[in-house]
Amino acid sequence: MKKALNQRVVLSTIRLVPSKKNRVWIAETDVRPVVVKRFLTGKCGVEFESLLVSREKGVPVPFPLWKQGDHLVMEYISGENCESLVNDMFSADAAEGIGSWLASYHRLGGGQLPRIMGDAVLSNFIMSDGRIFGVDLEDSTFGDPMDDLGQILASVLSSEPFFTPIKFDLCLRLVNSYDRSASAESRERVRPYVSKFLRSGAKSRPLFRRTFVAAAKSLEKGWPELV
Repeated sequence: MKKALNQRVVLSTIRLVPSKKNRVWIAETDVRPVVVKRFLTGKCGVEFESLLVSREKGVPVPFPLWKQGDHLVMEYISGENCESLVNDMFSADAAEGIGSWLASYHRLGGGQLPRIMGDAVLSNFIMSDGRIFGVDLEDSTFGDPMDDLGQILASVLSSEPFFTPIKFDLCLRLVNSYDRSASAESRERVRPYVSKFLRSGAKSRPLFRRTFVAAAKSLEKGWPELV
């Protein structure tokens, strides 16, 4: 911690937070709170490099403070997780902010292919003071931006409440925001990608498999008419 913050610090509290892949703690110090991440996936270098590139280009992400081996210390972003903002509050600002953030991230290309997030789900976005921050970039790579866009839209639709008109409206707001920021036309292009991620998600949700597959089939034909 001393090396990460470049000074002596007093650690007041440290708490483990849920993570499907790694071990993650939020540490409170007398200087500032930080996130300490121990990677069990071997992808510490990927996340560290993705954070550095993003910060250099002005894309909102946590500032990486220190890295050694499989450990990474980074800035703690205080705010509200977009999973709650979208699913509980149906926040159009959050949905549109995610679309704009993804467009910015996809501009960080490397040669012929754009940089993509690789794990674009609602829980990996935080709104802080009206700005969207992307977190958990260990799966970042270079590839098709429609994979990111399709995955985040599937994340919106497949979170309760499922496939409601307001969820489809939020999806279209997200896509429109992405297209404005990226000067693209993705609304129709992204449909098969959304369908792909819904079908993939159905495999791990046996109770809702028929619902997910039916929605995937419907999206292959077109977006629903919203009144």
